Amino acid sequence: MQASGSRLGMWSVFKHLIMDEGLFRFWKGAHVMASGCIPSHASYFLCYEQLKEWFHMENEEYEVTKSMLIGSCTTFLHDFFITPADGKFLNRLTV
Repeated sequence: MQASGSRLGMWSVFKHLIMDEGLFRFWKGAHVMASGCIPSHASYFLCYEQLKEWFHMENEEYEVTKSMLIGSCTTFLHDFFITPADGKFLNRLTV
């Protein structure tokens, strides 16, 4: 839209996309991202709950060191699954 010489609005682009590829054009590639998001979010929350239990955190007081360790471990595990789903390999599957 930014590179075109003509003035394009949201509705004209919407109409153009539907006429070219149909209504399912807007969900193209969603299954690929879902295949990465589902295991990454599941591992994130599973790791979070398990580490909270392992460190005996009952949310009665805030412990900075344990919270930072739990946050970094869960983020690493989440990114371990989602990064390959966001890369070039899976983007080629949507083309």
